Amino acid sequence: MEILGVSLPGLMSQLLLGLVNGSFYAILSLGLAVIFGLLNVINFAHGALFMLGAVSTWMAMNYFGINYWVMLLVSPLLVGLLGVLIERFLLRWIYRLDHLYGLLLTLGLSLLIEGL
Repeated sequence: MEILGVSLPGLMSQLLLGLVNGSFYAILSLGLAVIFGLLNVINFAHGALFMLGAVSTWMAMNYFGINYWVMLLVSPLLVGLLGVLIERFLLRWIYRLDHLYGLLLTLGLSLLIEGL
């Protein structure tokens, strides 16, 4: 069976892939909205920290042989700890300043994390 020249299994797989990607984007955008609403800082490092969690999970599984389910619990804790350290030592000092300073700081952190 085809719909507009596309097989039904192909259409369903594309639909599922779109829903999964949309869910990732929704989680990231909600995280940005919550951070901006609570801290009043535009956080461009949010996506880089999300990526850092995924890459650290992959590296721990492939290079150190750590189980997927263990890393599914450990990786968010490690990235969350890094986020707490960033907030305590860097972001805390710019809360009362213009939003541009927070944007520049978190953009620089994002570039630093992606470069590593």
